[in-house]
Amino acid sequence: MAKALVLGSTGHIGAHIVRALLAEGHTVRAAYRTERFLGVLDGLPVERVRVDLDQPDSLRAALPGCAWVFHSAGYYPSAREKREAAIRRGMESARRTFEEISRARPERVVFTSSAATIRAVPDRAANESDAEPWPPTQWRHLYATVKIAMEQEALRAAAAGLPVVIVNPSLCLGEYDAHTFSGRAVLAFAKYRLPWYTETCFNVVYTGDVGLGHLRAAERGRIGERYLLTGQNLTLKELATLVTAELGLPPPRWRVPSFLAVGVACAVEAFAWIRGREPFFTRQEVRRVRTGYRLDGSKAVQELAMPQTPIQEAIRRAVHWFKQQGILKEV
Repeated sequence: MAKALVLGSTGHIGAHIVRALLAEGHTVRAAYRTERFLGVLDGLPVERVRVDLDQPDSLRAALPGCAWVFHSAGYYPSAREKREAAIRRGMESARRTFEEISRARPERVVFTSSAATIRAVPDRAANESDAEPWPPTQWRHLYATVKIAMEQEALRAAAAGLPVVIVNPSLCLGEYDAHTFSGRAVLAFAKYRLPWYTETCFNVVYTGDVGLGHLRAAERGRIGERYLLTGQNLTLKELATLVTAELGLPPPRWRVPSFLAVGVACAVEAFAWIRGREPFFTRQEVRRVRTGYRLDGSKAVQELAMPQTPIQEAIRRAVHWFKQQGILKEV
């Protein structure tokens, strides 16, 4: 059994990585940045250690004795940040972190990237071969652009000899989502009763499967390779229907036409330009919504034995956890 350092252990994905490791008998050193979300580790037999990736000494102190390192604590840009500064910060953070990990000579490093680094393909489900180059060939949202840049640093580290495997989860749904980032897709229809939807398609995966996918990537993933950790391709209406069915609520009734979304995007872009900030919604994003974002994760299923839990179960677990935390009230 291995001793593993999990960076970002209190995040949605990190909490599941920790549990996947413990379930198979591994020893876990759980790294966190702030104590705010430590509740997701309550009752688990782990060694807790505070690590701030902006302070290399704290990471250096956490690495000794760990054969595996899971880097699921990547920098997440704020919409208030300037684009070039955010990209530079993400790349420098990734480069600095990989350099520090390299000095510890672990047996395997698993880097949590994102399915956002994969380009949408109009006529088929996209796979790892559709990874966006650097620099991207078209405008991408700031989050996606930063993830693409950080992934390039992981590939450079692999080329330099670090045994890195990259995993690219799609939209994760499940329990322990204390940050309520991906869980907003559930809360939009479960808590806020959003009555409308748009015509789009995307991929949704149970976060427990993603946690186990990380473990399998450490065990058998090929160094320098990407693995899409995906579940089921759904339309937004299908997802909304599953969420509302779990709560016994009516599904959203109205479809927002694309011309209205374009108008909203124009207004958002203009407002962001006036304020000198990154727009959170653009006309290009509307075009991507029209195309849809279907993903093919068969590589991870075949090579990593990535499980495929039904999405209804993922939603059930997310809803139950949100109710436990008081984020979602009983209907």
